[in-house]
Amino acid sequence: MYKYLELAQQKNLARHPVWSGLLHVSNGRPNIHSRQFLLTADSFSLVAELNATLKILYSGEVNQQCRFPARYLWLRQQLDLPELSLQDCTEFQEFKTRAPATEISLAFASENLAQPSSMMGHIFLKLRGLDSNGNPLEHAISFFTDAGGINIPRLFYESMVVGKTGYFSLSPYQEKIALYLGEEQRSIWEYSLKLSDFQKELIQAHLIELRQTDLVYFFQKYNCATVIDFVLSLAATESLNNTGFWLTPKDVVKRAEKLNLIEQSRLISPNRWLIRALREQLPSDQSKAIQEDIDALRLPEVTQLEPNQAFLQLQLAKAYLAYQTETATPQDKRVGVQSNSLKSKISHELQEKYPSHVLQVLEQKNPIESPQDSQIAIGLTRRNEQNYLRMSLTPASHQLDDDNRQYFSETELLLFDVSILKDLRSRQILLDQFTVYSAKSLIPYDAMSGGISGTFRIGVAPQYDAQLRSHKAAFIEGGLGITHRAGHDLDSFALLGLGVRWQSGRAQLYTQPEIGFILREVFDMKSRISVVMKSDLAGNGQSHMHFRFVQSKYFKSKDVSLHLSIDRIRSREKTLSQFEFSLKKMF
Repeated sequence: MYKYLELAQQKNLARHPVWSGLLHVSNGRPNIHSRQFLLTADSFSLVAELNATLKILYSGEVNQQCRFPARYLWLRQQLDLPELSLQDCTEFQEFKTRAPATEISLAFASENLAQPSSMMGHIFLKLRGLDSNGNPLEHAISFFTDAGGINIPRLFYESMVVGKTGYFSLSPYQEKIALYLGEEQRSIWEYSLKLSDFQKELIQAHLIELRQTDLVYFFQKYNCATVIDFVLSLAATESLNNTGFWLTPKDVVKRAEKLNLIEQSRLISPNRWLIRALREQLPSDQSKAIQEDIDALRLPEVTQLEPNQAFLQLQLAKAYLAYQTETATPQDKRVGVQSNSLKSKISHELQEKYPSHVLQVLEQKNPIESPQDSQIAIGLTRRNEQNYLRMSLTPASHQLDDDNRQYFSETELLLFDVSILKDLRSRQILLDQFTVYSAKSLIPYDAMSGGISGTFRIGVAPQYDAQLRSHKAAFIEGGLGITHRAGHDLDSFALLGLGVRWQSGRAQLYTQPEIGFILREVFDMKSRISVVMKSDLAGNGQSHMHFRFVQSKYFKSKDVSLHLSIDRIRSREKTLSQFEFSLKKMF
């Protein structure tokens, strides 16, 4: 045994990225503290855990390799250890039989702003193989927590400070597809991974180690992204540092790309977005005719059309019929024999008459191409005839004025966004605003698939009185509305919002309807114009109108952008103007 301990030390295995991945260690600290998982939980170090693992594997105790099958497989490969049988490891063998892993893929489900735990998307594994009878099997491996309820402050406290119970699940892959595509209308990207047979077995063995361990979920440091990233590190030959504040699901996809682990990718689009993409490729009168045909449970007549147009119309009819089925209530009589019969007829038409046509839509919305999720900005601000240096930091996600072309609509998602002002004359440093959480989704309304826009914010920001004097106040506000898309490049939106602020020891209700336009321009630019009318319901005159114009320019690196903003805030008594020019860096 001592020669293997010495050889491990000579090869510096404790510092190997795979060993850190097996222990879920980042920056020298373990993310799992369970004594089921760590042998040196009371005095942990990478070296001590490696030595303790070698000793317990060859201590003479029966089937210790079944407790740590992944550690055993990797250490045996690195040190040419004596073989220990895994055939008697019942749980491991049962798992390999139940969820064969001839192919392993990353699966990314797009953002769902309605669910806090999935507001930056969800990443999980897809395992594919054949059972003993040669039948194909597909399973999803996922790590998550219970994020139910609407008490967002409590959810943040529990998931970021004390931790929540983490669940590591194995489920049929089609159940995940049905949930994300059907119920939640979220897109799924699949990335098949280039892995050796040993790496696949190592990952399977490690998944068993995790399944028999108590895991604690932390939103910012141990979530679905970090767990899957540790699993992927078992196939890595180098460590990748996390440049943001915490790892997001999109970061995992990007890291897999940097490590050259992705073999190929494919997008599975929900019918809601497929309808929108197809409608953009067809004249409005054709789309309307398809809608009328499907509403009447009638097969569209496309024989007189050019083949590609006919193919697109039938695909639209198929997607619209499927979307109606997914969103129908149990009492809806349309979901029955007639709709199933029509679905079969449309599928038959596509297979018989257009077998060589391939549907290619939405492929450009690849998470790999999206900007990074953390950002910092610095700018010069002139406000109320005073000059400031403004610095802002967003630890996670993106703003409405950022480059959102890799999203299916214009969105904003901010977590713990903070900005400070430095008075260039007095050198005084002031807190400008602090946003705990902000979500804004401007989904264009579609006649066939609907679409409601919405916003929700909670934080601390300047609130203005009748004289436009600024006072910091905590607030919670939200709103609903509608967005219209004219062509590919122009969105107009209207939101009706309601909020409450806490100022001078009391709560004050206010309304704030908003209208605006977003124009996506040539040369990688975007303009936004918005008007907000904030009115205090107490009738104390604290009402004002806020006009805002923002011009943004994105550079080819995707991580740098310039922004010019002009604000005018007007009350009955006074007008306040603000100008700002800022440089933003995504990281």
